[in-house]
Amino acid sequence: MEVLAQVPDHRRRNRSHALPSLLGLAVCGMLCGARSLYAIAQWGRDYGDEIVAQLGFKSGRTPCCATLHNVFKELDVDFFEAALLSWFEQRGGLNEGVRLALDGKTLRGSQGHEVPGVRLVAAFSHQLGIAVAQADAGGPGQELISAKALLKQLDLKGVIVTGDALYTQRGICQDIVEGGGDFFLS
Repeated sequence: MEVLAQVPDHRRRNRSHALPSLLGLAVCGMLCGARSLYAIAQWGRDYGDEIVAQLGFKSGRTPCCATLHNVFKELDVDFFEAALLSWFEQRGGLNEGVRLALDGKTLRGSQGHEVPGVRLVAAFSHQLGIAVAQADAGGPGQELISAKALLKQLDLKGVIVTGDALYTQRGICQDIVEGGGDFFLS
């Protein structure tokens, strides 16, 4: 919660719920399997008083789906992800021998028939079961640029980075080795 309290609140209206409480609800809901804003809101209602007290909701209730939508629409995503990465690293971060799978994806449920999906590059740790870091991949052809930027954010000492054929680029491999890691790319 201390890390979430550092994330700037850019909401111009409706601040009936504190931002750290809202972000804490989203993190906890997602850790418990909620995969949409509706599911996160429902998860909060299902746990009621228990979660309200633990996350510091002053109103005595958790937010609805529309409130979560408005919060995430205005959230400083880069700052939020940097805060989570900092929290992760303070608790030990990546240990030697950890394997990171580097991959780009288009998020499910983020596209309609006329709207392009959200493209991300993620560094996923199978041992830890989490995406350690992710970056916006922009449009087509931008995934390698995003992957290089993502790798520069991470402490790669002793880490093994895996990936598919797209990442078998000299620059990517040099960045991994210069960061103290190793790679296994198909």
